[in-house]
Order: sequence, then C-alpha cells, then structure tokens
Amino acid sequence: MDNQLLIKKQWLIKSRPERIEDIYESDKKELGSGAYGRVFKAKHKELGLERAIKMIPKKLIASPDRFKREIEIMQNLDHPNIIKLFESFEDQRNIYLVMEICTGGELFDTIIEKGHFTEKEAQQTFLQIMQAIHYCHTHGICHRDLKPENFLLLSKQPDAPIKVIDFGLSVLFHDSHYKNVDGKTQMKSKAGTPYYISPEVLDGKYDELCDVWSAGVILYILLTGLPPFNGRTDAEILKAVKSGVYKLDIPQLEGVSNDVKDLIQKMLTKPDQRLTAGQVLQHPWLTSVEIPHSILTLDFKSFKGFSASNKLKKVTLTYIASQLSEVEIQELGKLFKELDINGDGILTLEEVKKGLHNFQQESWGEVIQILKAIDTDCNGVINYTEFVAATMERNMYMKKEKLLQAFKMFDVDGSGKISSEELKKCLGNNEIYGQSDPQLWQNLINEADQNKDGEIDYLEFVEMMDKVDAK
Repeated sequence: MDNQLLIKKQWLIKSRPERIEDIYESDKKELGSGAYGRVFKAKHKELGLERAIKMIPKKLIASPDRFKREIEIMQNLDHPNIIKLFESFEDQRNIYLVMEICTGGELFDTIIEKGHFTEKEAQQTFLQIMQAIHYCHTHGICHRDLKPENFLLLSKQPDAPIKVIDFGLSVLFHDSHYKNVDGKTQMKSKAGTPYYISPEVLDGKYDELCDVWSAGVILYILLTGLPPFNGRTDAEILKAVKSGVYKLDIPQLEGVSNDVKDLIQKMLTKPDQRLTAGQVLQHPWLTSVEIPHSILTLDFKSFKGFSASNKLKKVTLTYIASQLSEVEIQELGKLFKELDINGDGILTLEEVKKGLHNFQQESWGEVIQILKAIDTDCNGVINYTEFVAATMERNMYMKKEKLLQAFKMFDVDGSGKISSEELKKCLGNNEIYGQSDPQLWQNLINEADQNKDGEIDYLEFVEMMDKVDAK
C-alpha cells in the first residue's frame, strides 16, 4: 500500500449532496420510461456536459434496497458495452441517476425499422450483447431483464457500440442469499418480460443462465423480426415459453447458416444443456465475426507516462476516465476489445503483451512492472477505466472542463482549494483506509503543493496535470 495508492473506480462515482436542479438543466425531453422511472436529457450548467438522467420517484420504490443495489451494481460495472453511471442525487421525492447519453435509440426501434437484420449485422450486434453479458456473469451479476428495449445504440453512426441499460432487476448472484444448500446459485423471484423470460424463471428456480435464454430470444428476433414464443396475451406467451417449442424451419431463416441455428438451439434449451455466456462467445458462429478495428495502436509510451505519474495525478486521470462518455473514447473502446481476446471485459498481462508487437523479450520485466502500476485497484488485471486512464490522449484530459470537473470533485467544501481531509473524504474507503496514517493524505497534497501552504489550489492542480512525467 505504501508504493501504490489503491484506486477503485466505484469510489469516484459519488452521491452528490446538492440539489440536482442547481447542477443540471433538463430540457424535459423524455428519452425513455419504464416501470420505475423516466429518463430525461440534461446539460451540466457549468461544464456543458450532456447527460441522461433517470428520475425514480421514491413512492414507486417498494424496496429501497433494490435501488441501492442498482446503484451499487452500476458503480461497479466497467465495460464498453454497458451504460456508464457518472453520479447520483437524491431529494425528498426522487432518486436521480446521471448516466451517459445514447442518441442512437433502442435496439428494439432498429429491429422495427429494419424488419430483421442480415446475418452479418446480427453477428456484429450479438457479439457485443454477449460480451456484455459474459462480463456481467464473470462479475457475479445477473441482469434478469434482457430485451431489445434494454439495449441502446450510442449514436446514429453505423459502427456505434451497443449499451446494456436498466439494472433495476439485476442481482449479485454470488451473494449467499442466492445459494442453495449445495452452494449453487438459485434465484426464485419471477422477474423479466414475457417474450424473453426463461421457463425456469417461471418455475421459480434458476441461475444466471436465464440471461443466456433471453439473449437467445433476442438473436432469433434479430434474424427473423419475430419472437420464437408468441401469443395474443401474456398468458399465451408464457404458456409458449414454458413449452420451450419454437420453429427454425420458417421462411425468415431459410438463408441463414447452420452455425447460427445450432447456436440458437444451444441457447434456447434446458438449463443443464444450455451454453454459458463464455461458451456462447466461443461458438463458431461468433468466433468468425470480423471485429471492427480501432484506428489506434497500443501505445506503450502512454503506459509508461501513466506509471511514472504521481499518485494524485493517477487518481485524477482515473476519475476523468470514469466520467468520459463512450463517444469521446470510442476508438479506445474498440482497441480494448481487440486486446480482450476471450471477451471477458478485462485485460490480463498476457493479452496486453500480445498487443505489444515492438518489444524485445528482455523488455518484459519493465513491461510487467509498468502494467502493475496501471492496475490501480490491484486486482491483478487491467479494467476498462484503468486502460482508458493510462491511454487517453493528453489533449483529452487537459480540457478545461475535464480539469475543472475533477478539481470540483476533490474540492468538497467548494473553497477553491483541496485539503488532505477532502482527499480522505473522496478516497478514504473505510474498509481499506479506515486506520490509515493521516500523513498518507498529506503526502498526496505535497505532491502538487508548490507554495507549501498545505493545500492545492486550482493553478497548482492544473500544473500537476500538465507536467509530462518520464520514467
């Protein structure tokens, strides 16, 4: 802990004490709505940042723990195909989740507009869906309400990534609450949407593979424009789901490959025969997908610069990375996924090494040390935000609005200076730093405190960020 300050991205996503109306101006344009709230477009009054704000009336919250769980889950999620939560607010009537804005509309609307996707289009789309699901399952999260309405396109661009949204019904299935006597995951609540719900959810005994079933239904719809289990009423639809009977010998599937039909069959089947999300990604139909490549290459100089930065600069870069919209870092997102060979949403040392083509074997000792410095939460792998923090261009993080936003996050009391106590409030997770030496926080201040007054003002903060670090 002495050599490296532990930085967890979820610590930087704050519940703000201010009134949301004082920070954001909403144009009242509703972007979407669901059972638990509505989503509006808004702009940060001072910084001009465009956001989507989900407003959840407290009177609709039967279980406050459910929404605490949704916020906790979204704070921990860190993947190019999962919606970003930036911060949250609360007042007497509502809870507000401030998220990145997606302007491309719902996947559902795209399906309606197209009628159905070509097989190649379906491959590109479904690969992103499964990468997000695999990431969630790897991190113990079951979504439980996967449907085309809960996938948004980041923009109107043809290669815009897809984002999973709405974790209101999600659960952390690694919790002991969801384990049976044998220690296996077993959820019981009947959660989901009729067309996409799996038969075992209706029986009240299921695990995370219910998401794989829902994804299989989505794949069928992408290719045909039709749901595999249909009916005139919800009761008829659920009866069809429970039967598990669907057709592959329909005109809409005549031109598709046997591989995709095989994948559908292995997803829309009994749980003990169903593929896991990781196995779906290894299916021949998806391993043959042409992945859109980034125009960027892995720049080891950026890694070196990040590893040589002082601790407070690393924290600041991590915060800025956590607050960037995918629109701003779309090429970095593509590069991250190119490096992520097994599609689990994290980078291992081996995956990064394969992306570094210009290094001699004798350099690997240095590479390993630098990659360990990039792993700022010390979990042994490089997460998406860590990757972005270490590779984003200087002209991105040195933008005035980014620096001001970061400074204000640390300047808790709004005095125009950052104190050691304020740093502790921002970063001092009690489990990790509860008994820490106060000198730890003062040392962080000292790294940028040029006039030795014991605090960091804005000019000192900018100078710290502007300094080019070299190892």
